[in-house]
Amino acid sequence: MNITSRIMAAATAVILSAAAYGCSSKTSSSVSPSSETTTATSSDEAFTTTDTEKSTDSSSTTTAATTTSGKAAETTTTTAAAEKPAEKATEPTKAEPKTGFGSSFEAAKAYYNAYLTNNADAVYDMFCKEEIEAYHAYIGTTDLLDGKNPQVVFKRSAVIDAIKQSMGNIRRIMAEKSDVPPEKWTTSLAEDTLKATGENELKDFNKTLSTEFTAGSDCGLVYYKDGNEEHDFVGNGCAFVELDGRWYLSYSSVMRSELITYMDKLFQ
Repeated sequence: MNITSRIMAAATAVILSAAAYGCSSKTSSSVSPSSETTTATSSDEAFTTTDTEKSTDSSSTTTAATTTSGKAAETTTTTAAAEKPAEKATEPTKAEPKTGFGSSFEAAKAYYNAYLTNNADAVYDMFCKEEIEAYHAYIGTTDLLDGKNPQVVFKRSAVIDAIKQSMGNIRRIMAEKSDVPPEKWTTSLAEDTLKATGENELKDFNKTLSTEFTAGSDCGLVYYKDGNEEHDFVGNGCAFVELDGRWYLSYSSVMRSELITYMDKLFQ
């Protein structure tokens, strides 16, 4: 099922079962601090003497003036150095971790590998934050949640719990099929398993969620296979979306195809 039909099927399924779903999260931006250096300057006070009638007095006065001038210069320089503020060190700006994947196939491999290694957090981190926010806004315009707050129903911990339950179900099937431990299983995933989303379908998808994804990819049937190549079964579905050249697991699709069953809070 393609990603657009999955969204619409999800809405229909929720209406028929009096359940609902949505999503939430938002990225924040950081501003790098700037540094400013203040420079202080100093100058010596000039001293002058006048001629007197006696040369001895003149000599004595000049010597005194010279001595005074040196002390004044020393005092001025010392004061200026004391008043000069310390320069602020400029801290290097840390780049934000890159999210997403270079291709839909790389994203798909990471998705199924997370299931094989039982890593629910890795699956959640594959979602596009823009899609989560957009989907949350979309559900918020409907009455599908029956007044519930999407941010509460679909908070990270609740979604990760649903992913864990989904992974547990996959592992139970593995145990029924074979004695091979889950980590030794593989999948039938190949590049031709993924099909590009049609242009019109992508437009409908973006229109529904008010998003600007530049491409989409649907994953066909994927089989989990034990290491002995003796047993297999059809696995969980997924789809992917592209934004700014990076590929993400489609929250809308995986929620409908795999996780909605395990969202217990929807039915409380």
